[in-house]
Amino acid sequence: MSRSSNNCVAIGMGARAVAVGVRASRYERLSALNLPVRIGKRIPDPGQLLPRANIAMADDQCFSEEGALNVLREALESEASTATRRSNSTRQAFIVLDDFWANHAILCGDFRRVRAREVDEIARAHFSDNFGLDGDSLSVRSMVQRGGKALFSSAISRALQDGINAVAASARVEVKSLTLGLPRTLNRLRVAVGGGAAMLLIMTQTHLHAVLIDRNCWVAYDTHRVFPADTGDAVRLAAIAERIFERASNSRREDCMVYLCGVDVDPAVFEQRFAGVQHLPGPVIGESPELHLMGLAQ
Repeated sequence: MSRSSNNCVAIGMGARAVAVGVRASRYERLSALNLPVRIGKRIPDPGQLLPRANIAMADDQCFSEEGALNVLREALESEASTATRRSNSTRQAFIVLDDFWANHAILCGDFRRVRAREVDEIARAHFSDNFGLDGDSLSVRSMVQRGGKALFSSAISRALQDGINAVAASARVEVKSLTLGLPRTLNRLRVAVGGGAAMLLIMTQTHLHAVLIDRNCWVAYDTHRVFPADTGDAVRLAAIAERIFERASNSRREDCMVYLCGVDVDPAVFEQRFAGVQHLPGPVIGESPELHLMGLAQ
């Protein structure tokens, strides 16, 4: 059996465009991590091997569910036309959405004996009460943090989720995984963040996400809408980070380490406000956000 399969696709759904490519096999992903492989040699970066369809939304449909579903349909059709596969085969899709399409929250409490269904109900009530959203219109996913004293929850529109599944089905694609960019990024960065008090700042196309960390657990979350002019303005970003920290934490800024992901600015401004600052691997500056999301689906 071949180690690669062109029946698995990776999809990144941004706020302005959708990217689709053939998903690397497990063998290719292990090779990209420089892990040993049986045949004794490594193959090139799978990201360079995957054919891609990267299609932008019409200007009047950017940031809309209708626009996202329209370009998803177009991108799947474009990718299918170049794929070498049997006409009767069904592809499998691993999809990562931009966090523009979601709301996130970290709730504190004792969740150690709370059943999974009740956890989702608690999160749904939070999004309804704090964001004015209809709880029945949301698809909610939650993850209890280590120790059971914090809950990381995300909510997306159920209409968007159903629309993605319908578009995929019409293109003979089975959605195997539908996730969001921020939780996947946090899981990848967890090992790089120290165990003390810290704040992780992650820049995306539309938002600056801030996650407060204590004893290697995510304990608080906040976000701020950003625009293209903000990405290189270290003073403005540091001021936003300071306000977020003061809203979400009872600790002193002087004791908090800041980790920057996707923020390519002079760290000196942050060092004046916090205990220290460190850059972490993140989206390549200038890379299309949807391509970065597609990479997270690998």
